[in-house]
Amino acid sequence: MKTYEEKACSALKRIEEETEARRKKKRAMTKVLTPVMGLCLVAILGVGIWQSDILGQPDAVLSGDVPSQSESSDGDTLEDMSLSSPEYAVYTDPVNLPENTSGVAVDMIGCLVYKGKVYTQSADFYRYDSEIAQQLVGEYVGEAKGILGCLDYGYSQENWNVEFASTYSGPVYKVKGYSEEFRLCIYVNTDQEQWLQILDNYDGIGLNTGADLFEKRLHIPGHVERITYQTHDDWEKQNSEKPLTGVPEEVMNEFFRELCSSPFVRIDPESDPGFYENAKTQGHLYLNMKDGTVVELRLIDGGYVGYERLGWIFVKMPGELFDAVLAACQ
Repeated sequence: MKTYEEKACSALKRIEEETEARRKKKRAMTKVLTPVMGLCLVAILGVGIWQSDILGQPDAVLSGDVPSQSESSDGDTLEDMSLSSPEYAVYTDPVNLPENTSGVAVDMIGCLVYKGKVYTQSADFYRYDSEIAQQLVGEYVGEAKGILGCLDYGYSQENWNVEFASTYSGPVYKVKGYSEEFRLCIYVNTDQEQWLQILDNYDGIGLNTGADLFEKRLHIPGHVERITYQTHDDWEKQNSEKPLTGVPEEVMNEFFRELCSSPFVRIDPESDPGFYENAKTQGHLYLNMKDGTVVELRLIDGGYVGYERLGWIFVKMPGELFDAVLAACQ
């Protein structure tokens, strides 16, 4: 199994190679990270990002509040819940910058402070002038200050608390179809490139069932256009995705319904540190949404469905339906 450092380096190398290829073909391409951002050490931000994500290895869990209502096509407001509320089964840790980073080299993932919450970069990014970008950009909400991670401003907690503090500079917009309390986007414009960066809020969300994330925030049911997959071996070797042809559409729709109704659980990394490595069978699903975004799910035998941003938190949905979809990913 690759270490976190190997995963991060190989992922960054792949991103740079793919970005360079797109730039040569179309001359104005996007890229995931700028030199200022790089890939973060997960412990720096306290973000629990699983080891399969290009951003890192599972380290901590996130915490916070969850929507209590579905969203309209323009993204209604999510209900703000207290971290002390007993309403949710699992909570995630707030995203915080360490109090003292003097003398420490710190790389950060892209992030933005908005209404007291820290939004971190999603894997989704687009050419600023692409059709997808144009259909996603909603109402203008402010200007990203680009003061996080800059040598002129440092890493002080004081700067971390500034509204619109960010690792990017550029105009900030709502994303059509999503609540602004979950998803925003920034038009990033550097001397070399321009792109639309999506950022999501996992800083303060609580979860009961899969619906709290996959339906109320990501709107999976009824909005998946096509599905691709990788075996776990393909994923580790960075091989290409393949179309998921072994499961009928009606079966996948039932899978999504069960995903939304099944409970979230948290794996204890201290009592089960080999949870990922010891899994006999794993698969990776990529849900290509109708709006152009992509949702990645990780299936682990025993009925565990992981989402790339939740670290050790999973939906638990064992049964024949889960087994059939996992088998189709082999």
